[in-house]
Amino acid sequence: MKNYWNSLGLIILPLIITIYIKTLRIKVSNSPGNNTNYVFVFWHSKMLVGWWLFRNRNSAALVSQSKDGDILNKILARWNYKVVRGSSSKGGKQALNELTELVRNNNSAVITPDGPRGPAGKMKNGAIIISKECDVPIIPVKITYKNSKKLDRSWDKFEIPYPFSECEVNFGNKFEYGNNIDETGLNQLKEKISVEM
Repeated sequence: MKNYWNSLGLIILPLIITIYIKTLRIKVSNSPGNNTNYVFVFWHSKMLVGWWLFRNRNSAALVSQSKDGDILNKILARWNYKVVRGSSSKGGKQALNELTELVRNNNSAVITPDGPRGPAGKMKNGAIIISKECDVPIIPVKITYKNSKKLDRSWDKFEIPYPFSECEVNFGNKFEYGNNIDETGLNQLKEKISVEM
């Protein structure tokens, strides 16, 4: 019976979240359009709207192999993502290779670079590796909720915007991995990207 309710929840929850997000008033500025593929990054705490932005847009996502990842997998599948399961802590190398291959085949990668466990606001290297391997730019996405509930006990201070509230989305500059970049340069690149999220 427990498995039945878990399965039912995985079916119903994506529908509920889709209906809920449609109530939000999302204003987008500086959108790069859909003419080419990119590596889009936004913080884990903003992922409710972040994932929604790239639905039905030939997008591929990296999702952890956790139980929370099972739920997100169902949601993103409903939104027509190609989902790769793995994270920095489990199955990461293989998952990154699969995501890289999808980007080579004209999909955009969508990544929360501080997920799935943090530290919050600290960018890991996955997005930069994909950008370098596929020669596609990284575009940071800044998401701001006008009215939201912050979950202070969660590692990322996860934010849930209130229904019908405003949400501002700003696409940042395009960043590319330069040739012969050293560790200092890599850290500087990550800092520049982070500032625009």
